[in-house]
Parts: sequence; structure tokens; C-alpha cells
Amino acid sequence: MTSPSLVHGQYPRVYLVRHGTTEWSQNGRHTGLTDIPLMDCGLEQASLLSSRIFENKYQDMVHSDNITLVLISPLKRAQQTYEQLYKGGLKQDYVSGRTPSCFTQTQARSTSLLMEWDYGDYEGITTKEILKTRPNWSLFGDNAPNGETVEQVSARADAIIELIHNYQRGQDSQGRPTRILRMPFTELELQADSDLAAEAAAEHTYEEDNEKLVGDENHWTKSMKQSIVKIPKPERRDVLIVAHGHFLRVFAARWLKMNGVEGRNFVLDTASVSVLGYEHTLEERVIKVWNQSNHLWKDNARIG
Repeated sequence: MTSPSLVHGQYPRVYLVRHGTTEWSQNGRHTGLTDIPLMDCGLEQASLLSSRIFENKYQDMVHSDNITLVLISPLKRAQQTYEQLYKGGLKQDYVSGRTPSCFTQTQARSTSLLMEWDYGDYEGITTKEILKTRPNWSLFGDNAPNGETVEQVSARADAIIELIHNYQRGQDSQGRPTRILRMPFTELELQADSDLAAEAAAEHTYEEDNEKLVGDENHWTKSMKQSIVKIPKPERRDVLIVAHGHFLRVFAARWLKMNGVEGRNFVLDTASVSVLGYEHTLEERVIKVWNQSNHLWKDNARIG
């Protein structure tokens, strides 16, 4: 699964996974920061995504062996979806003796920058209900009262895209070669991360840590490790993002260097997988596969 693909070519990829079905997503209610779990069918969707895509060596859409960085929203529905992907390989290993899933050796990081659009006053309300009082309303065009603007969501997406772009180039934001990068966080997370950095600095200089990180991780606390990512060899720099529908639609638009408003053109189903990448150079960003969800069919019915 690590050889170049006719679908993907020589460049690294970014896989987008929207979380599985929740009660609110099934009912069409705007689910922003409300932290609700997956339904049973949502868990089954994620399990099918694992077995039929990520753990399926006969498909050519996702090369899971090349994924070395996973970025996950901290909200429960995204965390549960990733948990099913993570456990998929372990279950198969226990039953058949196969090599465990690649996710056991992958850097996994959570950041609130990946949380869903804050819908403000429209949290928990369906579009149909909103249109009764605002007939021409559109989230992408009109935002939500007391919620985030599309520009604010775009800024969060841009921070993640910068991390990924640097990770896949093996460079920092100034274009200098590097083997480690700092994670982007929200302001609250940055403060917590700054406190950890200060604590680590009392024992190690930055230069010492930069050198030791490659060969010796014992001196890094678990919390401090979460604030950085190591850059592997070029052929293993694929990234997986597990997050939310509207955020990932804005993310796709910004990946293409379009205005975040254009995310309105990218419909995204629950438990779907999409593939972003590059064409001729690492500066030419493209969409290779969008909203793939064939794996969700079982016994002639679509799960979720």
C-alpha cells in the first residue's frame, strides 16, 4: 500500500473524514459546539469506514500505511469516529494475527481549531425552521447570529492547512528545513501549551530538545509531546483529519485557495471520506476524491 498510486501520484495526501451520524445530524439540527455522541448507526458507519477503506488492502483510495499524522476535533463525535478507525486494525490483529493498524504508530493530535462552526443562536435549530423567519438565509452567505463568521472559520482552517503544508514540505513557515513543527492551537490551548513549554525550558534548551526529539523521546512528557509533531521521510507524510461537515467544507475551499464562502458548494455526508492532494507541485493543491460514502451500504441499505 505504500507504492505510488494511479489515483494519487507521487505527492502526499490529506484525507478528510466527517464524523458518523448523531441524533442531531440525523434530524438536520445545526450541531456546532454541543458535544453529543454518535448514535449506534454512527458507530457502525465508522466501523465500516475502517474495515472497508482504511483496513482494506484491496482499495486504492486511501493508503493508510503512509498516514503519519492524524488531526482530530476534540468533540466527542469526532473522537468516537477516530476511535473506531484506530480499533479496526487492532480487532483484526487479535483475530487473524495480522500486523496492527498503522494508527498504533501514528502521531495523533487534537486541537480545538478543528471544532465545528459555532452556530450561535442557531445551535440545535434546523435550516427549515430558520427559513420560516429568514426565507433567504444561508449559513455561508449570512453566518449565524452570535456565532462565528465564515472568515473566522476560514482562519482556523488556514492554521491547520499551514501546519499540513509545512509538514508535507518538511519545512517551517519561513521555508527552512526542519524535522519538527509546533501544533497550532486556539488561544486557550496556546496558553496551556506555553505553560508546558516554560516548564520544559527549565530543564532543556530549545536546541537540545530539537536534537534529542529525533532519537530520544524519554525526556518529553506526554503533554509536551502533544504540542509538537515530528516530520517523517517524504514518502510517509499523508495526513488524516477527522472533524465536522461545515468546517471541512470551508477547509476544502481554503485548500483550493478559494474564499471560505465557496465551501457551500461542497456537500459532505456523515462518515464520508475525501482525498485532497497536489498535482504538478506541492504548491498546486487539488481535490482528488470528494464525499466518497459507498462503504456505508450494507445488506442493500445505507447505514445512517
